[in-house]
Amino acid sequence: MINRLATLIKFGIVGVMNTAVDALVFTMLATLGTPALIGQVISYSCGVLNSYWWNGRWTFRDARRQGPNNELPRFVITNLIVLALSSLILFLSNHILGWNLVISKAAATLLSMILNYIASRYWVFRTVSATAPYPNTDANERSVS
Repeated sequence: MINRLATLIKFGIVGVMNTAVDALVFTMLATLGTPALIGQVISYSCGVLNSYWWNGRWTFRDARRQGPNNELPRFVITNLIVLALSSLILFLSNHILGWNLVISKAAATLLSMILNYIASRYWVFRTVSATAPYPNTDANERSVS
């Protein structure tokens, strides 16, 4: 229970850093006149790079994980889906509902954080069973005849 809470707190700290990176890049690009959806893709991608680095090396570092060969594709898939959904929320709230761009970005960011935690915890950086062999071991190394 305490380990899960520590992981959640670490994930939250990384999330705040990701949000700061995303918001700073987005604000800079918006100030330079970059269209909102292009700015969203670029700024979100910067946050994603930050997220993968810190979550892999700090948040989920102590977990018995499945290894980068499985994590990286899952991380990319998760973030492409979340990017598409957050871009849709940004577009709909800003252009269809007429919300302010800052409020629209905040709504998209909140959705991203929730979806990313769920996917990261239960799919991307999930732990493997203690009785299962490490996934990066070769089949020949596991069985000696």
